[in-house]
Amino acid sequence: MASHLRIFLVMDEEKTTPAVKDRKLGDEWLDWDGRQTPESFDSKVGLFLTFAALATVLLVLAGGALLWLIYPRLTGMGHVVTTIATILFFTFAAILVLWALLFTWSTVTGRPITRFLAIPRLINRLLSMVSAMARPMGIPTDRLTNSFLKAHNTIIGARPLNVPADKLLVLAPRCLTKENHKRLREMRDRYGFEMATVGGGSAARLKIREVRPRLVVAMACERDLLSGFREVNIHVPVLAFPNRRPEGPCKNTCVDMDQIERMILRCLEDVEDPAGAVGDGRE
Repeated sequence: MASHLRIFLVMDEEKTTPAVKDRKLGDEWLDWDGRQTPESFDSKVGLFLTFAALATVLLVLAGGALLWLIYPRLTGMGHVVTTIATILFFTFAAILVLWALLFTWSTVTGRPITRFLAIPRLINRLLSMVSAMARPMGIPTDRLTNSFLKAHNTIIGARPLNVPADKLLVLAPRCLTKENHKRLREMRDRYGFEMATVGGGSAARLKIREVRPRLVVAMACERDLLSGFREVNIHVPVLAFPNRRPEGPCKNTCVDMDQIERMILRCLEDVEDPAGAVGDGRE
């Protein structure tokens, strides 16, 4: 009787235990239960631009509200103080709105005036604010990140960067297909850039400190790219390409190698891009 009971308990446990596939998940995917297939997001750039516009409006309104609240106190300090405060507010608002308009125009047209529109610290703060706004609306952070990276790649990569081959670092995840890894190695041997296969953010940061590149081209899932982007982009420009995950996270993922090669060609000095394409994946 006891043996029959143990058999039933084992069978019941097998039914309730998620069938996790054979793979080593990254830290960002530990919540995956093995049964649901995570989406490979392919968002339009308009998603991020829409929330960026809303964030800009909210920042201007917040600044105006702050000025209105403290205006009585400023009045007591004299006319000069109120004038200076008003000028500073309208200058801040004008610069912020102008930057947002130029960023949007550059992304939509694919012809940025300058890649310095992607001001790292401003971009990071805007991205955090946009993520906080989108979350209550049920928009996944991965989807928003996918949209943002396309916009950022357009700004950074639309013009040739002329980076020496030994100062271009290409970071690939271990979970890429064998075919993708083979293609990357062939490109490395042909063009001479630095390349590393990394298993997470810590390994990527170590490689960046070792190489000290002037530009990083990274491939990974949106979660890994977002966490690394916020830290690295302050110091080194990053072109980030989300992978596709037909079998779920961290196993046989893939990227468009033609797109990666076109972008690498645009980044390297003294190398001509035969296709003449930006290769940012923007839609």
